[in-house]
Amino acid sequence: MTVRRAGPLESALLIVALVAPVLLGFAVLAPNRIVPPRAIAIGDVPAWGMLGPAAVAALAAMLLPGRAAAIACGVALCGLLAGMGDVAGRLTGSTPAARLGPAAGSWVAIAALLVAARLALGRAQSGPLGRAMAACGLLAALAMLLALGLVDDIGLVREARARASELGVALGAHVTLVAAALLPALALGAALGALAFVAPRWAPPVMGALAALQVIPAIALFALLIEPLAALGRALPLLRDVGLRGIGAAPAVLGVFLYLLLPVAAATRAALGAAPAAAVDAARGLGFAPRQVLLRVRLPLGAPVVLGGLRTAAVQAVGLITLGALVGAGGFGVLMFQGLGQFAPDLILLGALPVAALALLLDATLGAVEEGLAGGPGRSA
Repeated sequence: MTVRRAGPLESALLIVALVAPVLLGFAVLAPNRIVPPRAIAIGDVPAWGMLGPAAVAALAAMLLPGRAAAIACGVALCGLLAGMGDVAGRLTGSTPAARLGPAAGSWVAIAALLVAARLALGRAQSGPLGRAMAACGLLAALAMLLALGLVDDIGLVREARARASELGVALGAHVTLVAAALLPALALGAALGALAFVAPRWAPPVMGALAALQVIPAIALFALLIEPLAALGRALPLLRDVGLRGIGAAPAVLGVFLYLLLPVAAATRAALGAAPAAAVDAARGLGFAPRQVLLRVRLPLGAPVVLGGLRTAAVQAVGLITLGALVGAGGFGVLMFQGLGQFAPDLILLGALPVAALALLLDATLGAVEEGLAGGPGRSA
C-alpha cells in the first residue's frame, strides 16, 4: 500500500513553521506594560530540549501518512509552546509584572502547523468525526501542558489565570448575546426568505432592504440605535426595566439581529429553489398542496443550504457581538477593548482567542451537520 506523503502546500507550511521563528522572531519580552517589549531571538534562548523535538516532529510530518502527520504537527505545536513556556519561566519567573509572548515568527509557525494538520487530515480523508477527534486530542494535549505547568509563565496564561472570573462572566454574556440575536434572526429571516420565494414580486424590495443594512458599519448602526431605544425606554418604563435601554445589550443585540437577516433569508430562498423540478412535479402529481410541497419536498431537500446560511449567520454573530462592548453590552469585547486601551497585547488576545475558538466550534459543528445532510464524503473517521 502506497503511503501518501505531504503535498507541496503542506510541505511548504511545515517549512514555514520551521524557519519563521528564526527569521521573524521567536518571542517578545516586556518587563511591564509601560516599557516597550524587546525581541527574543531563538538563538538566544536555552530551550532546545523542547524546540529540538518540535522541529524533528515538523520534519517528520512531511514523510508520514495523513493521521500520523497530523499527530506530528500537534507534537510540534506543543513542543513550541512548551519551549516558549520554558523561556518565559527563565526570563519572567521572578518578575510578576513581566510578560513574555510569541513574536510574529512564532505566531506564523503556530498558524502554519494548524493548517498543515488540517491538510494532513484531509489527506487521510478524515470525516467530521475524525476532525472532531483530532481537535479534542489537541485540546487534551494543551490541557496537559497547563496541568504540568509547562506554559504557566507565558504572558497569555498569566493573564488568563489572573482574570479567570472575568473570563467566565464574559463567556456567559457573549453566548447569551449571540443567542439573543441569532434565534430571532433565524425565525424572521427564514420567513422573509420564504416570502421572497413564494411571492417573487416581493423579492427585490425585501432582499434589497436587507442588503442595504449590510452597508452600514456595525459601530455606526449600534450608535444609531442608542437614541431610539433610549426614547422607547423612557416612554415605556416596563421595557426599560427589562433591559431595553439606549446603552447596554439592547442596541448590540438589535444591531446584530439586523445584520443576520440577509444571510438567513438568502439561504432560505435559495434552499426552497434547490429542489429538483422532477421531485416537485412528482409531489404535485401525487396531489400535494402547495404548502405540502413546500414543507415536505422543498424544505427537506434544501436543508443543507439552510444550514449553510445558519452557519454563516452564527459565525458572523459571534464576531459582531464583540463590538457591542462599545455600547456597554459585555462579552469578550470588553477584554479586547480594555487591552487596546492599556496597550496590553495579552489582554487583547485573551478576548480575541475565545471569540475565534467559539466561531470555529460553531462553524465545525454546523459544517459537520451540513455535510451529513448533503450526503457528502467523509462521514466516517
